[in-house]
Amino acid sequence: MFSSLFPLVIVALLGYVALRSHYVSAQTIGDLSKITFSLLFPLFLFINIAQADLSGIISYSVFLTFYAVVISTFIITTLLAPRLFKIQSAGSAVFALGSTYSNTIIVGLPVLISLLSPSVAALVFLIISFHSAVLFGATSIFSSFATGNSFQFRRFCKGLLKNPLLIGIYSGLMVNMLGIDVPGFIASTLHLITQGALALALFILGANLYQYRLAGNYQQIISATIIKLIVLPLAVLLVARLGFHLSDEITLILVVLTACPTGVNAYIVACQQNSGQSLVAGTVILSTLMSVVTIPLWIYVLQTHLFS
Repeated sequence: MFSSLFPLVIVALLGYVALRSHYVSAQTIGDLSKITFSLLFPLFLFINIAQADLSGIISYSVFLTFYAVVISTFIITTLLAPRLFKIQSAGSAVFALGSTYSNTIIVGLPVLISLLSPSVAALVFLIISFHSAVLFGATSIFSSFATGNSFQFRRFCKGLLKNPLLIGIYSGLMVNMLGIDVPGFIASTLHLITQGALALALFILGANLYQYRLAGNYQQIISATIIKLIVLPLAVLLVARLGFHLSDEITLILVVLTACPTGVNAYIVACQQNSGQSLVAGTVILSTLMSVVTIPLWIYVLQTHLFS
């Protein structure tokens, strides 16, 4: 476990140190982010999903376990946030997003590939294919109700269609389901271009931790982090084992995906909603730092105490 996770932490740490020591500039990180998440990662997602063997690797129980728990936790957190965490109604959905939206691609995918094997990527892609769309849509709908504004479905769909990562996922799924064979020379080119996508994403994640600031209501940030790193994966574990009796490997995958820190895209949504920006930014930082400890703990507990 240590040998699998240590390289990922070091790459992210290098990004943090590189920006803090001014070895690279914030402008350089911004340019790298644009290239990585607008080009390299979408191509990485596309070619890996397009060529993956998706036959029989997932069942409805896996989707139900993941999305039922994530959506239920989001709704409960949204409804209870004003009373329990002193969040204004207009910002409760953004708080819930910060508490449930996982950094599945930048953190979860590398961890699972290192821990299991590259073949697990296909299953991960399928599980998270609707992750952003569901939580971003729910945040927009609940925020609209709280503020009295109408939910602009057309604008929301337009935003999703412009998301490069979602374009990569859905176009890869379409090619795979239609049985279209990607020519060998194109596949080889895409694999070569995207070889460093995961490492770059982790490097940028580390650099972003330096750019964000842990400011705002610390009690709310800590509460969101606890929900994200402990409550959500625990709920998934209980449903996976007691509800659907899923296999050890599938349970591990689902727990790791939900135990990931809050994704940076949650901050973008908070900015769009003009609510809870500092809260979400703080949750991204704290949950990312704490996940270095909590993710290995989850893996250790699962492998040594729960799995036969």
